[in-house]
Amino acid sequence: MTHHLTTTTKHHLRASWIATVLNLDWPSKQSLAISNEAERVALQQRELTAMLDEAVSLRMNAVFFQVRPCADAFYRSTLVPWSRYLTGTLGQDPGFDPLAFVIEQAHRRNLELHAWFNPYRVSMDRSPATVEQLNRVAPGRPASVYQAQPQWIASASDRFVIDPGIPQARSAIVEAVMEVARNYDIDGVHFDDYFYYESAASPLDDSATFARYGQDFADKGDWRRDNTYQLIRELSAALREFDPGIKFGVSPAGVWRNQSVDPLGSATRHGAPNYDVGFADTRRWVHEELLDYILPQVYWTFDLEVAPFEVVAKWWADTVHGRNVHLYIGEALYKVGVASAREPGWAEDEGITQISRQLTWNTDNPQVSGSVLFRHLSLRAPQAARAVAAIRAQVWQHPALIPAMAWKTGRAPQPPVAVRREETAAGTQLQWQDHPANTPGQTRYYAVYRSAPGKALDTTRADCLVATVRCESASAHWTDANPDAGAVTYGVTALDRGHFESAATLAW
Repeated sequence: MTHHLTTTTKHHLRASWIATVLNLDWPSKQSLAISNEAERVALQQRELTAMLDEAVSLRMNAVFFQVRPCADAFYRSTLVPWSRYLTGTLGQDPGFDPLAFVIEQAHRRNLELHAWFNPYRVSMDRSPATVEQLNRVAPGRPASVYQAQPQWIASASDRFVIDPGIPQARSAIVEAVMEVARNYDIDGVHFDDYFYYESAASPLDDSATFARYGQDFADKGDWRRDNTYQLIRELSAALREFDPGIKFGVSPAGVWRNQSVDPLGSATRHGAPNYDVGFADTRRWVHEELLDYILPQVYWTFDLEVAPFEVVAKWWADTVHGRNVHLYIGEALYKVGVASAREPGWAEDEGITQISRQLTWNTDNPQVSGSVLFRHLSLRAPQAARAVAAIRAQVWQHPALIPAMAWKTGRAPQPPVAVRREETAAGTQLQWQDHPANTPGQTRYYAVYRSAPGKALDTTRADCLVATVRCESASAHWTDANPDAGAVTYGVTALDRGHFESAATLAW
């Protein structure tokens, strides 16, 4: 399978989404029942580190961690209350800072951490119990937006939401994200696809907002799309001014528009195109390079007639071509191994063929820079067990480096020095030093390469990359527990925060 050897595969973001809304992935609902705070914190931290260890075991290099599921916080904030999904009570201090903890633990494992925000959602239902929670104010803590800014609140899809048409609300969302950017060492800011999210039975009534703020627009849909555009444009500018190294990306629904209504759209017949239903002109965002990456949710099989995986993914690959925007493909891990009359391919061969084929398509396409699995706990689903094992053994059998974004800040550090090898009882140990010319913190991690026995080392080959090692001091080491028999060459490179890579220093 030649795709394992390509430089494309060596540079590929691999990640999972860790969903906190409704306690889907973390923290567990069981943890909320623990009355002893220390015990609850210990369990929640064990649960989180176990997920990060799973990511490492599958040779991932990033995670997308949901920090704002419902206008709330999984971090210390002066603007929004602590999430109810941490303790069961909105505003209650959980006894630790989950975002600070997950960043430290992810970076220790050399995983990028993207902070995932849902910009507009305030609740998952409109029940009396939810209203009671939203009206509660914890001592010394900020009130929920539901109570503090009731004029911003609307209903849609039987949930409370912030009306996206209110300029002051948009500014508050930008400021909420910037609070995290300023206070935490995040690698990226990530938005999901919930901008305008409504249903036929529960539409968003924003007629009064349109009358007040939409006077420049004859068409309400165009006004709504402009509202989401302004949010993205303003946040993009704020992030780039504050720290150009932070990546900004959005994960829209898979189909932008159908070709039947727009010749620029994809050859699909999807019922909910993001442009028309979510009022997000994601293609424009890509063309104007407001984003650093776009992560469409291409959650369908190759054979789904109305929206085949390859047709949708190729449309996105063509859309990013020539743009300073990376394309990652969102993968429906939750469908793997699940029987469906509409998409039987997810269950055939326990989903092994379908998910492997999709991930391989991604790595074989030079316009695709990554693959992200939705969602993390689906890795543990019994019906997906064989497919996950196949990903580990075949598709992602070698580590991968996150592709550098050439338009972002950063430069390759100087290569490591004093690289030496020593045979020990545990295997071949490599030791090296960071180059003294590198500024403190410039080298974020190292990549370790190994040649085939008797072969010259080629650091462009994915199958020569054997490990990444976080830079935590001036010296570092790594042990090859399973060295190949025969003469092999090792090489070590240094990489900065933006994944710009130095030349290799060799050890024979």
